[in-house]
Amino acid sequence: MKFIRGIRRRLRPWLPDAGFFVLMLIMLSTWLLAIPRWASPDEPEHVYKAYGTAHGQLLGREIIRDPPVPSNIRQFDGPVTFGLGDIRCYFFRPESPAGCDLGARPELESSAARYPPYYYALVGGGARLVGQPESVRTYRLFSALLCTAMLAGAFALLRRSRSRRLAPLMLVTMTPMALFMMASVNPNATEISGFILIWALLTRLCVDDQPSKRFSLALGITAAVLIMFRPISAVWLACVGIIVLIAASPTRRREFFRKPFLVRLLVPLTVGVVASLAWLRFAAFKVSDSRVATNLTLREVVRLSVDRWHGYYLQMVGVLGWLDTNLPTVTYWGWSIAIIAVAAIHLTRSGPRQWLTLAALVGAYLVTPIAINASTAASAGLSFQGRYSLPVFAGLAFLPMLDDRHLKAVRSSTLLMYVALAVITVAEVAGFWQMLRRFSVGASGKIWLVGDLPWQPGKIWLVGDLPWQPGIPPMLLIGVNAIVMILLCVTTVLITRRSHAEPTDENDPIEEFASAT
Repeated sequence: MKFIRGIRRRLRPWLPDAGFFVLMLIMLSTWLLAIPRWASPDEPEHVYKAYGTAHGQLLGREIIRDPPVPSNIRQFDGPVTFGLGDIRCYFFRPESPAGCDLGARPELESSAARYPPYYYALVGGGARLVGQPESVRTYRLFSALLCTAMLAGAFALLRRSRSRRLAPLMLVTMTPMALFMMASVNPNATEISGFILIWALLTRLCVDDQPSKRFSLALGITAAVLIMFRPISAVWLACVGIIVLIAASPTRRREFFRKPFLVRLLVPLTVGVVASLAWLRFAAFKVSDSRVATNLTLREVVRLSVDRWHGYYLQMVGVLGWLDTNLPTVTYWGWSIAIIAVAAIHLTRSGPRQWLTLAALVGAYLVTPIAINASTAASAGLSFQGRYSLPVFAGLAFLPMLDDRHLKAVRSSTLLMYVALAVITVAEVAGFWQMLRRFSVGASGKIWLVGDLPWQPGKIWLVGDLPWQPGIPPMLLIGVNAIVMILLCVTTVLITRRSHAEPTDENDPIEEFASAT
């Protein structure tokens, strides 16, 4: 009995974190089930790469065809059931449900063939380990588990910080596009969730009275993993580093440049960079696609990128499918209101540093599309998409937590936090509903996803035989999604309110893990 009580005592501090993990996994599972096969950006290519990596085909093989295909597109050997037919069946056609037959062809061609294999080894290896290497949903589940683990780690860190009362703002970072990607097979998914974890680690380093030495080590390891998974993460890491240096107090900023901190940060980061560069060199990777390359001047690239700022914002909140599924206006307005509320919380106790930090984050958000488009225009066209900004956008929710001056203003900011959580709950459910509607009956089809009612047959209720169904009654899936979203908001608020009396160094996840190890 004494042994059991000891185990219970050790596990009790982790129960809120485990609860968050379970709720987040259920949330991603609703999205995972609601997305038709191959209906997220480049998912076929990423699944082929994951399958090939798990079966020893690191690069696939060259495709010899007339006319020649771009060198970054290679072929993998795999099950014929993976073959992709005419994607124009419903891709890029929002009024066409996903129930049409895509057909199949045996060639598994992937534009991700030369990408680093580390993410794909975990996802594809997991699917092969459980004996489901031909199930797309199994690949999605392992990717979602990686993302959920990072998100749960971020919440565990935040609820033990001095900024814990504002920790629920972390949910603002999870736009419908972020959830859509986390429920799909794409290394961009782990990049988004990984940066949320990085922002949480930086919050602890900025506001804790005596931050653990292991936080800087964990920061270096997380950054290294992200660069290994997705080398473009180096751009976002540079942006985040500049923003945090501006946000940190002068005393804490000096500590960041001391040798012990830099060693713990840079050693694992260097290993990750070397591993990433070694693969890119081995795979002869380059950003090149003659089909979309342009001859635009720098001035034209800048003008076109600026013209697309609004579109990039909508994509970041959520333009789902293959950028063919717009969400309801309430979703975009809901996240806009939440962003304004978070910015208002950040500026509650405003000073020059707070304004400069916010300006740096907004500047990074606006400038990076221009910089990336300028670097790829001649070889691969204007390649930027709104979802690429999510690692920087995530920092907005953390700005109020990064500066300990805001801690005394938490009570006055509580109402704004509740407003942000309320509007994103409505916005997320509305976005999820519209996505199911688009794939089930078309973007302008019936709104309700249950059977016809006698007094309104076929007009409002989405019942009977639908052109496409996710395997679970759509209205049940929407109900579960709504309940879990509400629970996430309510429980994070209640947990962080109860945690306010706990010492910041007690039951720390990294310290607990280290001592247990």
